[in-house]
Amino acid sequence: MNFKTLNINQLEFDKKNPHLPTTVGPKEPEIIKYLAKTGIEDLMISIGENGFFPGEAIVATPAKNNKYTVLEGNRRLAALRLLQNPDSAGNRRSITKASEGAKNKPTEIPAYIVNSRDDALQYLGFRHISGVQRWDPLAKARYLKLLFEQTSGEPEKRCIEVAREIGSRRDAVRRNLDALAAYEAIEERDFFDIKDLDEENFQFGTFYTAIANAEIASFVGVREKDGRATYPIANPKSLKKEHLAELTEWMFKKESQGSTRLVESRNIPKLNEVIENSNALEKLRQGVSLDSAYSATIDNKKVFLQDIVNATEHLKQANSNLHSVSSDDRDVVERVREAMKALNIATNHLKVDSQ
Repeated sequence: MNFKTLNINQLEFDKKNPHLPTTVGPKEPEIIKYLAKTGIEDLMISIGENGFFPGEAIVATPAKNNKYTVLEGNRRLAALRLLQNPDSAGNRRSITKASEGAKNKPTEIPAYIVNSRDDALQYLGFRHISGVQRWDPLAKARYLKLLFEQTSGEPEKRCIEVAREIGSRRDAVRRNLDALAAYEAIEERDFFDIKDLDEENFQFGTFYTAIANAEIASFVGVREKDGRATYPIANPKSLKKEHLAELTEWMFKKESQGSTRLVESRNIPKLNEVIENSNALEKLRQGVSLDSAYSATIDNKKVFLQDIVNATEHLKQANSNLHSVSSDDRDVVERVREAMKALNIATNHLKVDSQ
């Protein structure tokens, strides 16, 4: 990297910034308006009060016409632009106030210049995946895709190469790419027309967690039934679009009571078990609640046997303390009678002879 001071008029936003939603257009006014809605006022106030901190130099690469594309620091560039021209935010009073109160409105800032985007990828990965300023889950997955696209060979080998590049685990890289491939298929189909569902309120972290479960992964096609990876990031046809639509609805479509069928992320293991059980899955498809569908996965015989084992162990433990009670203890006698009644129901049903 080479250090250089640049005029902010020489800088342009990175249209491939993993942190930008795909719905944000490529032109600067659209990018600024989006970034203005991300709580940028605090950054504007900080720069306006203290100036631009040299230790936070942006990372940029040469573009056409003596311009530079900002690979790291797009929010800082937006803050600088808004300090100069708060109206570009689209009539946001808080932005205007931050600009009006600024003692400093820098026009020249420090920048590290790299020859190409590829040269900056490792630095960005360390900073935003392994480092302290981590991207949100969707931005992280998009960045991993950029790295993946710089590799060649079999998908597994490429995942290993990406993992080594950023100091991560191969399986974590693959799961991120699996979730991203599935998400991109959902986005391509306009989120299956689910009301109010778009990139900004799609909970990618929760979706990633769901995709990591074996049965859900197999259900949507990111893994085979035997557990083998399908690598949909390289083989998108492996995805089962109709199942992906169902999963998206169960996880994100709000029903009349205001909650989704999943209700909350901690129910993902339940959903995984429901999908594994054909009877339970059919009930879920018929519209019952996740809890009702999950009840169909329960092996009642297994539950009964475990309860009997537990009760027997408790009775043995109780008998070891018989020396501390007598027939004069009315409460104790009543409790034993209740236990006998409960046991008699089972013995009569099963026609068990006492021996």
